[in-house]
Amino acid sequence: MRFDKVAYGYILGIITPIAGLLAYSAFAVTVLRPELELDFLLREMLFGIRGNIAPTLSLSVLADAGLFFAFDRWRMLKAMRGVIGAMLTYGAVIVLLLLLWERDFM
Repeated sequence: MRFDKVAYGYILGIITPIAGLLAYSAFAVTVLRPELELDFLLREMLFGIRGNIAPTLSLSVLADAGLFFAFDRWRMLKAMRGVIGAMLTYGAVIVLLLLLWERDFM
């Protein structure tokens, strides 16, 4: 297939958690908490508090699981490797943030 490349999977694996976080935030401010604004939710609640950044990134990486299984269904094995690489990159960033900010793992 034309798009069955590791780089294609990696790029989509980096972009998908961002899109998933934005989709969840849009859902949260329209259905769950309509009194909040999207800007306030992202800046103040999710990324404004230093202790919330690593857990927010951890949850947003779950969107990559859907992308991984979509590539599996389409038999795009090289792109799946790229998604795994992107997930490992996000994981390294999350662990680095937790270690630098001296937050407990449990």
